[in-house]
Amino acid sequence: MPAISVVMPVYNHQATCGAALQSLLDQSFRDLEIVAVDDGSTDGSRAELERVVGDDPRVRILSIEHAGIVSALRAGLAAASAPLIARMDADDWSHPQRLEKQAAFLEHNPGFGAVDCIVELGRTQVTGDGMEGYVGWLNSLRTWTEIRDALFEESPLVHPAVLMRREALERAGGYQDDPWPEDYSLWLRMAAAGFCLGKLAEPLFRWADPPGRLTRTGPRYAPPCHAALKARFLPVLRPELARTGCQVWGMGPTGKAMLAALQREGISVLRAFDVDPRKIGNRLGGVRILPLENLPSHRGPLTLVALGSRPAKAQALDHLSSLGWNPWEDFLFVA
Repeated sequence: MPAISVVMPVYNHQATCGAALQSLLDQSFRDLEIVAVDDGSTDGSRAELERVVGDDPRVRILSIEHAGIVSALRAGLAAASAPLIARMDADDWSHPQRLEKQAAFLEHNPGFGAVDCIVELGRTQVTGDGMEGYVGWLNSLRTWTEIRDALFEESPLVHPAVLMRREALERAGGYQDDPWPEDYSLWLRMAAAGFCLGKLAEPLFRWADPPGRLTRTGPRYAPPCHAALKARFLPVLRPELARTGCQVWGMGPTGKAMLAALQREGISVLRAFDVDPRKIGNRLGGVRILPLENLPSHRGPLTLVALGSRPAKAQALDHLSSLGWNPWEDFLFVA
């Protein structure tokens, strides 16, 4: 049994899958197997994989009918035999010491279920400020406390850059075909199962940003799905919400979606806050919108900050810090 199994789905990535696979074959950590799942490719991806593999016995290539990322991940995981599961996508690249350093981290940190690393963004013609900002935010999260406090803001780990314990993956329910992002759902379920999530403060991965990436094209990655996922898991990780309810800062499109998702989950939203005078005094979904200056007098219920832009979130953090409020304890960003 190898120490690490790498699961790499491949769907029509003939131009890049060979280099991705080669970066795994070049790992300094040699006790591994690679399960490449050809998800019904029609462009010669399998032939490219076979060319790179040669006679290396550490690689197995599975061919399945095209059914999407969750199906491919499940097939790869079923074929994997190691207690540690690494992910890789067919257009990314791993530094030669990525798996060695991640395995060492998990060995010395038994309470952690998964670890990723600082990533470099492989920019393309479609890469914009939003993606640049997201990667900068991802790379700023270094400790479990920082990751925990950001759990409901956005997905805090880069899925194809992760090494996971199989035990953590299985206790979290594996890869589920739910109506929301499969990776973000997994991190929330791992945290709910009691595992910490880690990050190496080293750039060990290059993350591709192609025009057709699922986060741009897949319906399960749309903002309403993110809001629904967060609302589903907020009372799991913060069970007191069922007793105390919460309050929301921000009644723009993001906040409205979050309010609706919370109410669908049966979470009581006591009040909302905003700075727009046109909204103040109105009710939305039965919830009254108060001026932001009233916020300090309502400390107690968890405040969910639903502001979409990074500058607005930075200003909100400064304001909450000036009040002496603490993340996780007093407030959470949910956008």
